[in-house]
Amino acid sequence: MRKILLLLISFTIIGCNFLSEDKKKSRFSKNTIEFRNNTIVLTSSYSKITPEEFKTRLDSVQDRSKFKKIALDELKKIKDKKVDFELFVDQNNVENYVFIYSCDFYQFDEHRAARVVQTLNDQLKDESNIQEVRYKRIHGRFFFTPTSKVVKLKYLKAYKSDRKFQTEYIVASKSGGIGLIISNLEDIDFEGSVKRLAVK
Repeated sequence: MRKILLLLISFTIIGCNFLSEDKKKSRFSKNTIEFRNNTIVLTSSYSKITPEEFKTRLDSVQDRSKFKKIALDELKKIKDKKVDFELFVDQNNVENYVFIYSCDFYQFDEHRAARVVQTLNDQLKDESNIQEVRYKRIHGRFFFTPTSKVVKLKYLKAYKSDRKFQTEYIVASKSGGIGLIISNLEDIDFEGSVKRLAVK
């Protein structure tokens, strides 16, 4: 009888631990984004905003006119593609943002994926020269899952002592192609979220 009572108490304690873990998770909750039948998870501080709201919030940023222009250039680049897109911004800092957009479905093999990484790198280097900022490629790679093929290029743009980490992904899957541009000051690229997206 005593053993049964101890067993019940231990199950209750374990159950409470699971509940407290769930509470912890909800406190540091994730923001699940649905885009064209794809799901990606961002941290809870990110929320969807319109391009007009994005421009207004950028105007409030002090003394970083170079990076304001880069953000506006990226918005224009996405708009010029004439594709569906959504924009998510960190409520704590407008300079941390994510564009998710639809793109063509790519039939990637290793050779083509490597070419896409190199082409994207060359385009961004040219773009940085026009923007008069320093460009440094951090890494470029691709990973394939049974359901998706992903190309990733991570890089740094810097001006004087200011720097900004940026990452671009192209995810080709059966549900269609999507692209992501992730830009922030804290070196976060959401690779884990993109990998989970690619496995679905």
